Amino acid sequence: MTTASQVRPNRSGTHARDLRGILVVALPVSDLARSAAWYRDLLDLDYVREFGDDSHVTGCALADFTAHYMIALRLRSTTQGSADLRGEHPIILEAQDADAAARVRDRADRLGIAHTSGRHADGTWTEFVDPDGICLRILHDADGPRSFIGVRTAATGEISMYSSPRLVLTEPIAHP
Repeated sequence: MTTASQVRPNRSGTHARDLRGILVVALPVSDLARSAAWYRDLLDLDYVREFGDDSHVTGCALADFTAHYMIALRLRSTTQGSADLRGEHPIILEAQDADAAARVRDRADRLGIAHTSGRHADGTWTEFVDPDGICLRILHDADGPRSFIGVRTAATGEISMYSSPRLVLTEPIAHP
């Protein structure tokens, strides 16, 4: 059953929301230097932050200040719990256009970084797998989500789409 609090109507033509977008994505990694170099080289980012204590660097960040985003990396062994994002794609970036996406693929080819490509409802994508098995996607013709889409992956690996949510969300928090 879908409730009004789960799927909101299309807001095109209405006022902008208060938040503009995601500035920083943080990832747990097993080798900080190796992962920082991988993201720096593939995405042409600048190394801009370090975090740690008196004896160890336990995190860092890379940025593209022109595009207005950062990728922060945390040494997995210093995070609480067992942070593991292998096989997930927690970072999806948007390229300016198809030519820009092709330049990133060309850079990946020069660096020996394998990639796959495809198309789905949100746009044409290229995916790269970082040294920890975390997937990074770049879309170049994204039009943004316009309606609900569910994605189901069967045990056989077959992917199918559905149009009504299966997860029942709790009711919104009442505001005083």
